[in-house]
Amino acid sequence: MKKQLIVALGLAVIAAPAFASKARLQALGEDTNGSFYVNDNRNVFLNAANVNNHKDLATFEWGNTAVATDATATPRSEGGVFKTMGNLVYGVYLGSESNTSNGFRTVAAVGMAEENNIDVFVGGDAGMKWGANLTYSKSSDDETAADANQSALRTRLGVIAGDIEGYANISLSNKAEDAAGDEFKGKLGYQLGAIYNLNEYRVYADYRTNSGEADGTLDGDLKASQIQIGAGRVSKLNDKATLFTKAQLQMNKAENDAGAGVAFGTGCTLASSVACEEYDATFIPVVIGLEYDAASWLTLRTSVGQTIWGKQEDKDNKKGFAESTVVNAGATLKFGELSVDGVIGNDAGAGPGADTTTGNGTLRTDSLMSRVSMTYRF
Repeated sequence: MKKQLIVALGLAVIAAPAFASKARLQALGEDTNGSFYVNDNRNVFLNAANVNNHKDLATFEWGNTAVATDATATPRSEGGVFKTMGNLVYGVYLGSESNTSNGFRTVAAVGMAEENNIDVFVGGDAGMKWGANLTYSKSSDDETAADANQSALRTRLGVIAGDIEGYANISLSNKAEDAAGDEFKGKLGYQLGAIYNLNEYRVYADYRTNSGEADGTLDGDLKASQIQIGAGRVSKLNDKATLFTKAQLQMNKAENDAGAGVAFGTGCTLASSVACEEYDATFIPVVIGLEYDAASWLTLRTSVGQTIWGKQEDKDNKKGFAESTVVNAGATLKFGELSVDGVIGNDAGAGPGADTTTGNGTLRTDSLMSRVSMTYRF
């Protein structure tokens, strides 16, 4: 019966379209909001000029609308469409709430996250590919209190000229006030970066900084910055397998003067550095990934990442990086121009939604995929 099902599925689908989603990037060890070297439609959120490379498609990320932080076990629902019209490419995307923005608000003790975000994209190719984006969010919680409200405004600008790419992503406004009167006011934040195709490598440099002021229960400034310098390579091993390799130098700094800063052992980590009273880290992460076309209707992928050297310190202590090896896995089911992506979970003992970072290596069959997405190309 199982063999008949597999044969029927194989006959029901045809040659695969390109796949792209948060699930794919995570399975390859990449940031879900774009990769410096892996070609994926999520790269429009890194460099808006990529709308010229990822057009005439509709993409949907399955998830929950009630979560403030998008993660594997708690994915947030979002999606949009990108379409060519004449010499331009237009896009509308809904639900792209920012983990960074919401992270600052949470640390500032503000219980009002971004919601109902709308992204508008436009791009073109006049010998040089260009793209621009505007993100807008505004809402209020009238059921709780009339003064509970939030707003956010961001823009992305990017160009691709031959082997060189450049982008500037700017946070123009990030404000929130909850029913208790706690308030966060974001200052000008930005992400600047460049990518260069050097032979078979993609060499890149990226700098980003965000800051803001908390007022209410907490009172003071929050700051965080990050620098990434590295190189990635995509190697076609044969007609079915592709190898992905990346190494980079990364430096993170953060400071919390709002009166709630924490130290190592009490919540201060790389992932939550803006919560630290002071944080400074320098480290070298490497990632090795593999993507394999197992059948005309199925692609499998996996990656392993590790911090091979690093140091970090809070206000009073210094330490290295503990066990940092992370393995992810994912798959794409391809039905003609429609693809379904997901992260493959394993047995973490935590029920559906568990990812590969917390399990014991046993493949789940009751919750085979988490962070599921669909992409249709037309």
